[in-house]
Amino acid sequence: MKRVLALHGVGSSAEIVKGQLAPLTRELGPRYEFVYLNGVAEIERGPEIAPYYQGPFYSYTTGYTAAEIREALDNLDQFVKENGPFHGVFGFSQGASMAVSYLLDYQAREPETQLPFEFAVLFSSVSAFSPSKTCYESIVEGLLNRGFRAIQGFPKAEFNELTKAERIFAESLALTFTVGNQMSSSTESINFFTRRNQEAIPRVLHHSLTQDRIEIPTVHVNGKGDLPAISAQSRLVCGLCDQSLARVYHHSGGHGVPTELFDVKTLVKMIDLASLEGADRRALHQGPA
Repeated sequence: MKRVLALHGVGSSAEIVKGQLAPLTRELGPRYEFVYLNGVAEIERGPEIAPYYQGPFYSYTTGYTAAEIREALDNLDQFVKENGPFHGVFGFSQGASMAVSYLLDYQAREPETQLPFEFAVLFSSVSAFSPSKTCYESIVEGLLNRGFRAIQGFPKAEFNELTKAERIFAESLALTFTVGNQMSSSTESINFFTRRNQEAIPRVLHHSLTQDRIEIPTVHVNGKGDLPAISAQSRLVCGLCDQSLARVYHHSGGHGVPTELFDVKTLVKMIDLASLEGADRRALHQGPA
């Protein structure tokens, strides 16, 4: 049996993501056991959460600064160590972001240690973040010292006068907050540029600026009817993964887990392949007993 940790979206809960995943978990059958984790911060109802759910609702983070991401990933790491081992991780929206952020951070902290998951399935992922204040430090310092006019209207701004690296980072950060505003899920202050507050600037990860890649099989799942800005973030997250191990599937729905039988059955095959490949890679790296 494969044990899988499931992480919910922002303003959601373990109970809700269990229901969201139900068509998929039923089709996967008893070969997989799911463990559902609530976030640590109680917040308001998240976007697109059905009104019949009474709450409480949670987030894995209290914010998206490096320090707040560090706390969130430490909480997740503690749960994994105390409740593992796990074979895989499923994440929806913010939960997918946390899974990717955690895996990249784990690889950086424990480069000689195998990852705590053999495979990952990421549904409608939003941007991933670094918990390191030194991540993109020169880029952030350049933005704060430049005094460019665009920061006055961030995140609605033009970044043409920036260097390539600065523009990539600023556009990625703006995309993140634009999605949050569209879905009414972002309570993060965005005056960090005008206040020249370096530590308050979230270190959103972009594959063009980051060399590290997640080194386990991944399945990236998005709805054709999802917000274009979320689909764009999901593509950025996919870029943070080893492309030779990444599989992408676009289902017929929106910002959610697929429910149509064809989508579910197709996804089950992809998950089984990722699970088998992940187990094979772990056995190969472990070597003979």
